[in-house]
Amino acid sequence: MNFAKTEDFETIKQIFYKHKMYHVRTDSIKQMIEMNRFIYQDGVVISFHHAKRKQSVGEIPINKGDTVLHQIANKEPGNGNGKKMLLKFFDWCEKDVYLSVKADNHKACEFYKKMGMKDIGTHNWTKVKGRVYVKRKEVASLF
Repeated sequence: MNFAKTEDFETIKQIFYKHKMYHVRTDSIKQMIEMNRFIYQDGVVISFHHAKRKQSVGEIPINKGDTVLHQIANKEPGNGNGKKMLLKFFDWCEKDVYLSVKADNHKACEFYKKMGMKDIGTHNWTKVKGRVYVKRKEVASLF
């Protein structure tokens, strides 16, 4: 996985704006790039963090080391790179991957289900209801 670099900032900002992700502040983008919380590869941006302690995503408790996926956006939607990069991201993460999405974002909900994520609970923001999805890390059998 390739972490985003400072020189990727403008491109990442434009990808987010293209997808109407205006809630992602530019100062946050810069900070997350510096903290290696952005992956930018093959025109796909993934923002995330690894939990440093037990926390929750919506009503779902997660463990230290689990990954919270914040956003994924493809510079060229429909070219298959989003799917490929998300699968690589799942492989790269050492533990379970969680995300929350607005419940009425049916296209995203279907995409995450197709990617093997399970709908496991709810998330309630101030004015919007959401769903929580998880991609469990497969543990190789010793037998």
